Amino acid sequence: MAEFGDRILAVYEFAASDRAAARRFAKQIAVEQTVEMPLSAVPGPVRQAVVGRIEELEPAGSRRWRAVISYEPELATELPALLNLLFGNVSMMSGVRLADFELPPALLRTFTGPAFGIEGIRRLSGAHRRPLLCSAIKPVGLSAEQLADLAYRFARAGVDIVKDDHGLGEQSYAAFADRVERCSEAVRKANRETGRNALYFPNLTGSLAAVEERLEKVRAAGCRGVLLAPMLVGLDWFQTFAARGEVAILAHPSFSGAYMQRSHGIAPQALLGKLFRLLGSDGVIFANAGGRFPVSQASCDAIALNLRVPWGDLRPAFPVAGGGVDARRADYWIERYGTDLVLLVSSSLYARRDFERAAFELAERVRRYE
Repeated sequence: MAEFGDRILAVYEFAASDRAAARRFAKQIAVEQTVEMPLSAVPGPVRQAVVGRIEELEPAGSRRWRAVISYEPELATELPALLNLLFGNVSMMSGVRLADFELPPALLRTFTGPAFGIEGIRRLSGAHRRPLLCSAIKPVGLSAEQLADLAYRFARAGVDIVKDDHGLGEQSYAAFADRVERCSEAVRKANRETGRNALYFPNLTGSLAAVEERLEKVRAAGCRGVLLAPMLVGLDWFQTFAARGEVAILAHPSFSGAYMQRSHGIAPQALLGKLFRLLGSDGVIFANAGGRFPVSQASCDAIALNLRVPWGDLRPAFPVAGGGVDARRADYWIERYGTDLVLLVSSSLYARRDFERAAFELAERVRRYE
């Protein structure tokens, strides 16, 4: 993306029949996202200072166009204002996609980003160079005791991060406090037996009224990280919590699919790869190509790139490839994404008759990259 001084840049993709129509629509976006009124009614100095500027306009496929529009940073001095500026009213237009965005250095410095990042999670896990292996304890419906047994067996097999399934919350058959206590102790037991340092990340996603009480349980259990779904708990709250730096955070993409449509919404590499990192995710789970969800390899590559590429002073975050990763293809994905990667593998292990043995064999393969 080209540089345009100290302005916020947003890249939009939309449908238009020709260049003239595309320019008219881009101008409509620039006005709608700022003054939101007829330009003839906007005082000249305000129009000059506030209205978005069309910096670039180019074709983006058959009857699709890509516009780079720049905005005055004073319009986005806090996160809700930034989200509103990038994709507020325009989100209600038909067929508009926020493909990318860039922040000027001064605005970028107001975001703390990941508190742990790749280096911090490596330090917690003791895996200094190789990819990490993550598995989820599931399904929802098991008791806390049964889930703890799964956590123990995954940790004993060599899985680095044992996380709650994102559907586990405050169910009566596996209440949060009981589950966290049992699972954290199960992972500690496995660590004592193996000499390794597996981590247990409980799912902290829930009502804001309950989070602080649950966080006390997480602290008491000695958990060093949690699972959170930013789109469920709210992006500004998520950012505020992440900035506290108490625990490492794996961000789950639940609910984000409503935004990541092919011709409308927010591109996966912008939402998961950039915004989630900006807000403080230390690792971001994304649905990997070839799994259960219809995602492109190009999007997955771009997500992984954006999470790790140098971006101001923000720490890089782990791409966490999930959504149906087959254990048999682990080496392929490591070669494709590199070793700064977390492989989230669960279902293909559960499908084996002896899932603990399958997890052990996978962990041994992953350890060869150390």
